[in-house]
Amino acid sequence: MNKDTPPNFFQRQFWLNIWNTVTEHSFYSLLQAVGVVLAYLLLRWLLFRLIDSILERVLSHESRIGLSEERAARLQTLQGLFRSVVGYVLFFLFGILFLQALGFNIMPFITTAGVLGLAIGFGAQKLVRDVISGFFIVIDNLFVVGDTVTIGAITGQVQEMGMRVTRVIDVTGRLHHISNGDIGTVTNLSRYPLEDFIEVNVGAAADLNQVVKAINTAGEALFANSEAHYLKNPPRVLGITAFSATSITVRVAVVSDPRDLPAAQMRVREAVRAALLAADIPLA
Repeated sequence: MNKDTPPNFFQRQFWLNIWNTVTEHSFYSLLQAVGVVLAYLLLRWLLFRLIDSILERVLSHESRIGLSEERAARLQTLQGLFRSVVGYVLFFLFGILFLQALGFNIMPFITTAGVLGLAIGFGAQKLVRDVISGFFIVIDNLFVVGDTVTIGAITGQVQEMGMRVTRVIDVTGRLHHISNGDIGTVTNLSRYPLEDFIEVNVGAAADLNQVVKAINTAGEALFANSEAHYLKNPPRVLGITAFSATSITVRVAVVSDPRDLPAAQMRVREAVRAALLAADIPLA
């Protein structure tokens, strides 16, 4: 057919040619898009495996020379941070390739990247602040994965630290997602053992010397128990905090790791109560 001849819209061949052209182009575009997605998933999996493998080798090597728990937790924190950075970078790069495969012209976006970057920068100040804060938290070693921390009104164990968000699980099992840029004052409860206390009420007529001796002896016996690894020091009597005509309140110090402290206090209460009853000391 002559190219100057106007197309005959009523011919079957005309519409078949258009259909073949569209389907051929769509097929190749779809094939490229699927290839980009598969390449993204494969490369992401390989890089994540590489990061995990490097960490495992470092941990395995340093465990033979005495790797501290703090350094191991720091390496795990860096692992989560690296995985987060790699994930964001790959998503951005392969997102561009995916749009290209679908036929979108991305050159106008690239040529105007300066203006768009400025506009996005104003709109994404929170994101930039979260990322920068995350790096400074790692550099300053404020906390690592596994630490028990208090951030604002939230107290719990750090489960994961990403490039933008830190995840903390509290004692009730609730998982809190905290933006790194919103992290201000941090109280790290895992760097040193905590000293807390329990209070025991005994009868006003009880012999205080006998009370102190019974509680301290029970504390030393509990600390010597091989299963009482949660205690850092033997529980001991600090003194009297209150008294009345019917009772005396005695304070007992309990030193333990933050995660083990509630369980340690309960076990010390059980041991102290049993010791007082065995010594025939009246409880109030």
